[in-house]
Amino acid sequence: MLQYDWVKILGMIVVAIIVWELIFTVSAVRVKTGQNFKVYYYPTTTGASGLYDFNDREKPLSYDVLEFSIETLTTDYAETVLSTRLSIAEGDLIVIDNEISYPEEHGEGTENFELYAKSNLYSLVDNYSIAALDALNENAKNYLARFMENGEYAADGEILSDKAAENFDVRMKGDNRFRKEEDRAEGLVLEIGRLETLRGAVKEFSYLLENVPQLFLNYTKYQSTAHNSSSEDIRAAYEQQEEHPYAINVEVLAENRGEGQPSVIDVASSRYSAEVEGTAINTAIAVFDFTSEQPDLQYETIVFLTSLIRTYSTLLDGAVN
Repeated sequence: MLQYDWVKILGMIVVAIIVWELIFTVSAVRVKTGQNFKVYYYPTTTGASGLYDFNDREKPLSYDVLEFSIETLTTDYAETVLSTRLSIAEGDLIVIDNEISYPEEHGEGTENFELYAKSNLYSLVDNYSIAALDALNENAKNYLARFMENGEYAADGEILSDKAAENFDVRMKGDNRFRKEEDRAEGLVLEIGRLETLRGAVKEFSYLLENVPQLFLNYTKYQSTAHNSSSEDIRAAYEQQEEHPYAINVEVLAENRGEGQPSVIDVASSRYSAEVEGTAINTAIAVFDFTSEQPDLQYETIVFLTSLIRTYSTLLDGAVN
């Protein structure tokens, strides 16, 4: 049989492999935008291994985040790689420096020199979809309001199971994890837990915005580009903007480290220059805004940041739970 039918046998093996691959592909859970929580490190910062450890230890993200990944950008291709990744909405947080410089003709002491400030953080905000953290928090409140009594947000409001179930069924349609009724019931418990965790994180983040303003780095979008270039369109766009907090100031976390707490430089520190290497000086964490691509999981960023702040500082010790 092997002598005369080896071609048929080989063909059957190939067909079996193809069928198996098709079954695996159809039944496998497909990771959607938002289900991969991705953090970038700009070439001037470091801490990726510590952040992996933090995520493994604290597990701040919900059941619906299926992957956690980090990419450390290299000096030569940072902008190219980042632009490519973000063009497909692949990114949640970025650790970046905020080392400020000024053009020689507009150095410190000259008239309105502050308007000419430049930094990698400012360039990031001007060129990419970076969330204003106060607006992100308000949007999270509006999102949570959908699951509360009368569609109104309350810091300690109850998450209504019927509202959560309705949204859960729409989101998980076609998700192989929750096809069976018993799996759906377990999934709904996890979903309500996700919303409860977000509710708590938004309450804490609101406390920080209101009571710890020094934690946030404020900026007016397009300011740096408008004042360091001659584009009238950019200047007009800048004049329509307002100042917002666009990043977490990691240095403030380092200054508020509690006794027995790990150091934030384990997860976010500078390598901008020899003078600041290994410190949190001028190090920032910003959030990408891809709400339209991940309307439910965009706010995992708030949960992650509050967990990070609680772990590496005492700034949330005064928050009322």
